[in-house]
Amino acid sequence: EAKTWNRYAREEIPPMFGLEFNPATWNQGFVQTEGHLFLLVTLDKGGLNRDHRYDDRSLSANRFFCYIQNKTKQESKHGRLIRDHRDLGIQVHLFVRRQKVTDGKGAPFVYCGLVDFASWDGARPIAVQWDLREAVPEMLQATLNVPIPK
Repeated sequence: EAKTWNRYAREEIPPMFGLEFNPATWNQGFVQTEGHLFLLVTLDKGGLNRDHRYDDRSLSANRFFCYIQNKTKQESKHGRLIRDHRDLGIQVHLFVRRQKVTDGKGAPFVYCGLVDFASWDGARPIAVQWDLREAVPEMLQATLNVPIPK
């Protein structure tokens, strides 16, 4: 079972939810399965293709902002899934890491727990704000780039 605020390698995530790791599926940042939606976000996009360098970030200890797939529109199937996830009985899990690689291998993700849709803007990609059910603990705020309140 995934523990909130623990670190997990990408391939460790699916088995914790009774799923099988498949690189073709799990090497994406948006993974939909029966009853679950997994968001796997890398904050520092330095090594990524310019088309995929979205400014995903923590807005506060309780709010996270990320872009969802450049092919997604609000009125699409995935768009409705994002907005209506609670009504559809789908749990959205947020996993975040600072950079893609650490010590020459894939960096682990911090499991931020369940999140709920807050608002969105735009299309292709959709800019989504998520409410974290549990605030980012102080010891992880620097790691997850949580802004310091003024």
